[in-house]
Amino acid sequence: MKVIEALSDTNIGGAGRLLLTRLSNSDRGEFDTTVILPRGSMLEGEFGKIGVRVICFDGGADRSFDPRAIGSIFGIIKAESPDIINAHGCLSARIAAALCGVPVRIYTRHCAYEVPRAMRIFPIKQLVGGANMLLSNHTVAVADAARKNLVDMGVREGRIKVIINGVDGLRRYSDEERDRFRRELGVDGCFVVGICARIERCKGHECFLRAARILSRENEGYRFLIVGDGALRGECEALSRALGIEDRVIFTGFCRDVERYFNCMDINVNCSVGTETSSLALSEGMSIGLPAVVSSYGGNPYMVRHGENGFVYPVGDFFALADMIRRIAEDRELYQGMSSAAYARYLSELNSKKMTEQTEELYRELYREYVSGSVGLTS
Repeated sequence: MKVIEALSDTNIGGAGRLLLTRLSNSDRGEFDTTVILPRGSMLEGEFGKIGVRVICFDGGADRSFDPRAIGSIFGIIKAESPDIINAHGCLSARIAAALCGVPVRIYTRHCAYEVPRAMRIFPIKQLVGGANMLLSNHTVAVADAARKNLVDMGVREGRIKVIINGVDGLRRYSDEERDRFRRELGVDGCFVVGICARIERCKGHECFLRAARILSRENEGYRFLIVGDGALRGECEALSRALGIEDRVIFTGFCRDVERYFNCMDINVNCSVGTETSSLALSEGMSIGLPAVVSSYGGNPYMVRHGENGFVYPVGDFFALADMIRRIAEDRELYQGMSSAAYARYLSELNSKKMTEQTEELYRELYREYVSGSVGLTS
């Protein structure tokens, strides 16, 4: 089965990491996969490391739609003649695949946000939904919140498959390893609250820092770890100084090896306010038993079952965020119960094996339909 996976990312973001994980676990004997990327993408070398063939196209760098990219991708598809193409948010690839008549065309939606009212009512909803279904035989939503977005925009529910993001899981450090790294980081003996996300407006770092101020005033034993980088890092560093907590907050910057930072945390936080599906960082934390406190935005309430493997607070409410962190930190029995539930949640649904199996079964199902002649250019 010949498959093309298409991305427009030049950085190593969630969609790229997700695809790297899935292809690392894929059945190479059954699926002959090529990844197409914009020229200069950081992902090219990463796919090379796992032995996946990459072809680069012109244009389309970090843009879903680019007329120049359509022509370049069209040429690649014509030469490769795939059975299946899965476009990860890359509209240029979807258009090129439809023009080429690729039998099975899948669109994977990796984001979830409030759909503008104009797109949820006639006639825009019908036009957008019709265009989506013309360009794609099927759609994968990586969270129920993403599925809802698609339905709101006119895509039929029967054409959507929800496949939750999965991760390989982190190695859980021994007590000795964990203590050594915590000493190196300067948080030995502290209760460490962490957030692992791009430092962008939609990820809600301001809420995290304001909750950190509340907790720091109450207890000197808290430390706050911000793992990642982004356009607003300088602004967040300035806010931490303005709040008087710069000595309690550690900014790690971009790092490829997040495992040691997760092993340093006691609680994993997600403060998203703009877009969130099934957070890889939440799954990674749960793979080593970290309870989580998350905003009620997007797919977060699905990932964290309130009162079971963590707490869900109202978006933007840093008082509630601080209160829920405090409740977990101060109740050892509650912490242990949530830790066990978090690990069980990872094993049952949030792992790479389940994600890969579900995706490959969808590919087989749609491929069988194509072979039988029931999937065509406009189906």
